[in-house]
Amino acid sequence: MNERINEYINEHRIELIDILKELIGEISSDGRQTNAQKVVQSRLEELGFETQTFRMDERVKDCPDYCEPDIVYDEGAYNLSGTRKGNGDKKLMLFGHIDTEREDYFGCFDDPYAAVEKDNRIYGLGAADDKGGIAMMLAALKTALAIQPDLDHDLIVLSLLGKHGGAFGTLSAMMKGYSGDHSLYIHPAETGHGFQEIKNISLGMLDLKLSVYGRPGTAHDDLSPGVNANLLLAEAISILEAYNRKKREERIFDFGSFKGQPSFILNIGKVSSNGDYGSICEKAECLMRCRFFRPLTIKRVYDEIDTLLKEKLNCKWELEKGHFNGEPAMVPNDDPFVSFIEKTIEDVTDETKFIHQYHGGSDIRFPILYGHSKCVGIGPYCELPEKGSGIREWLDIDDYLKGIRILTKIILNYGKQDL
Repeated sequence: MNERINEYINEHRIELIDILKELIGEISSDGRQTNAQKVVQSRLEELGFETQTFRMDERVKDCPDYCEPDIVYDEGAYNLSGTRKGNGDKKLMLFGHIDTEREDYFGCFDDPYAAVEKDNRIYGLGAADDKGGIAMMLAALKTALAIQPDLDHDLIVLSLLGKHGGAFGTLSAMMKGYSGDHSLYIHPAETGHGFQEIKNISLGMLDLKLSVYGRPGTAHDDLSPGVNANLLLAEAISILEAYNRKKREERIFDFGSFKGQPSFILNIGKVSSNGDYGSICEKAECLMRCRFFRPLTIKRVYDEIDTLLKEKLNCKWELEKGHFNGEPAMVPNDDPFVSFIEKTIEDVTDETKFIHQYHGGSDIRFPILYGHSKCVGIGPYCELPEKGSGIREWLDIDDYLKGIRILTKIILNYGKQDL
């Protein structure tokens, strides 16, 4: 089988790379994904998939993981599903997101949608996040079905709008019943680990905004009756930092690549307040993000922090949930599906040491929590530059082709596994 896969990919190398270039060339940011999805839809239908389109499912608003999308999607923007029946009763789902960062996120370029091949890399908006994953899926499906048109399992493929919390795309797909017995989230590895990284752990995530309220003085020359909200916020931050230290000592990973490291992180982000040089600040606030792992949940972390502040902070204050919420989820490192994926990667790359990576709020959590599907993420080596860096994102071509080999073998061998 390896020989047939390699022969096909070598013979169709340019054609398979052109799938990625074609996707990069289509507009797919700021809620404008229709043209890019049409390309994916056309290619899936050519491969014999029955396709459907859908937008956000209103039922997602009842899920603990629901995050209100922070952009307005075009009326024509949609998610895409493709289903191809096999001869057995197993179902394998492959998914990724077609939307990208904003056109000016990494800097201003003459043409952010130009796909440039240079130094064995493909540069362009979405190359690493996540058109590279969608292209790898399409290329692997094309390769696998050319070698073996009749598979012994069903295939479900999703091209989603998933960059803005996942509610519009991945979570809505789960609410509509798109899932498999096992699922693969195909996304280039932004950590730089490439296929060494097995994304099977999703930390919980909770964004919070704390506002505290002081009291102004009676006049600019008599501020003594006032209470400065900045000082109250400093007290609150001290309380939160003590809580963070305690939780980091209590909550430790006891498995995998991060064994012995804290599985709880509370980060104080932006701090702001009102007032002027000669006045007392009446309101101050801070934004914070908590990352945590089981058995903690969104509700439990929120309730703990709320109770702590009620006990220790003696002033008027408000605690609100921010934009992002995500429950923790995982597929165990020693699960047979994880082992199957690792063995396939090893066969193609000779990689034997894997990093079982945790990510905050990864989309792998949605199939696990809502689709009753064991889900892990894999992807090729890439680089995602800093925001505003003036550097285009890119994907390594050799790793992209390795990814097609890996995913093709997974597709062809999945139905034969005892999982």
